[in-house]
Amino acid sequence: MRKRWLYRCLAAVVLVTALAAQQSSTPSAAPQELPPTTDAKEIVRRAIESDQHNFQLARNYTCEQREVEKELDKNGNVKSQKSKIYDVGVYYDEVYSRLIQVNDKPLSDKEEKKEQEKLDKLMAKRKNESEGERRKRLEKMEKERQEGRAFVRDVLNAYDFTLAGEELVNGRTAYVIDAKPRRDFHPTQPHADILSKLQGKMWIDKQDYAWIKTHVDVIDTISFGIFLARVHKGTRLEFEQMRLNNEIWLPSRIFLNGNARIALLKDYTFQQEDTFSKYRKFTTSTKILPGVAEVEPPQ
Repeated sequence: MRKRWLYRCLAAVVLVTALAAQQSSTPSAAPQELPPTTDAKEIVRRAIESDQHNFQLARNYTCEQREVEKELDKNGNVKSQKSKIYDVGVYYDEVYSRLIQVNDKPLSDKEEKKEQEKLDKLMAKRKNESEGERRKRLEKMEKERQEGRAFVRDVLNAYDFTLAGEELVNGRTAYVIDAKPRRDFHPTQPHADILSKLQGKMWIDKQDYAWIKTHVDVIDTISFGIFLARVHKGTRLEFEQMRLNNEIWLPSRIFLNGNARIALLKDYTFQQEDTFSKYRKFTTSTKILPGVAEVEPPQ
């Protein structure tokens, strides 16, 4: 359980900019054509703006998420491995992941019943939500959006962005941006101090400023709590997206490789790879739209 929590924290680091932008987004029109620029920080700013619009469209898609966790020995050999597959959908504005397979085997009847009961409980809770409960939930969401806006400002100010050139990625031309932490950065938001311990590279689509992929390297030890966990220098995180239906970019892969110490007791060398497939578009009534085929990640 502690290792799973650690994996989630680290995966969140990869998505920190994108998630902050999503938290800060409000319903918006599609991004308009912008004049060319070679200013790396402006390119990143445009990518954040583009992601806000993308997030609104993403809420109309379901997918399957395959999660593979590996624990490695000191030589990089696999000591243990486990996998899970989730059906990911949106219910009452909430993203919900329902477990459907473990180690490539369907759930037992008992396990399937338990997963269905969990989903039914959530649906009933939202369906029977009082006006006061709904108001509190919306207020919480708005607070998170405000925090997201503030965090985005910290992200933009935390790095020196450099345009390293252009590359062709999956048939699309991308800006290549290097991001190195600024020595004079002073975080204003909780947990933003972690940004000074990360550096990375981003590939941003030249046409619509979408995040195609991001690589993040841990360059100094990151501590979660006083005794909870430490992530060591050299840990690498990768995040990739793909374009679907000529309208949206959605996650295709999250990869994490590194070393950490949990509860200051034992070092773990690990890998986790999450892949996303079988994207399908649905209406607000959750019906799959006719004629929209499942789309697999590019090979």
